Amino acid sequence: MIKIVLNSWREGLEKVSLTKLQIDILGKSLKEAKINVDSLLEDKKVIIEINNLDLANEFLREAEKIGVNCQLLVDQE
Repeated sequence: MIKIVLNSWREGLEKVSLTKLQIDILGKSLKEAKINVDSLLEDKKVIIEINNLDLANEFLREAEKIGVNCQLLVDQE
């Protein structure tokens, strides 16, 4: 299992773009994506689990571009 950890955000974070990114790349619902963005803005760490490493890497690259400090954690099970 791959975990995308949204640690924090930088000034100028594109909130709508982050919501859309979760929907388009990760297949999250609008409600779940918005909850994740709101949690991040409240300085809470957000962990998203995904099975596809390529999608996780794509999400990570795009999220970094729009102002999210994030990382990938890969379980070695």
